[in-house]
Amino acid sequence: MVRLLIYVFNVVFVMIVGWIVSRILQQVTGGGRPRPGGPSVPRTPPRPMVRGETARDPVCGMFVSTEVSHRLERDGKLLHFCSPECLKKFQSEAHHS
Repeated sequence: MVRLLIYVFNVVFVMIVGWIVSRILQQVTGGGRPRPGGPSVPRTPPRPMVRGETARDPVCGMFVSTEVSHRLERDGKLLHFCSPECLKKFQSEAHHS
């Protein structure tokens, strides 16, 4: 009788330890099913594909798409900038020189 109780206790103990370990692994790896009513993780939408050619920003050297860049025409040449800040910096440096 005592052996049966020890056996049942061991089985229950192993099941509880296994459940705890599986819950820890789910939390560490982010696995498992989302719980109803639980916090949802927002998914970022995929960024749209940018097509076209690239040009080098004359201020920072970064390559930018010619379709979505900030533009400035100077001496008959179209310049492309990665940001309004680089465009302003170029204009201020060109103004001072």
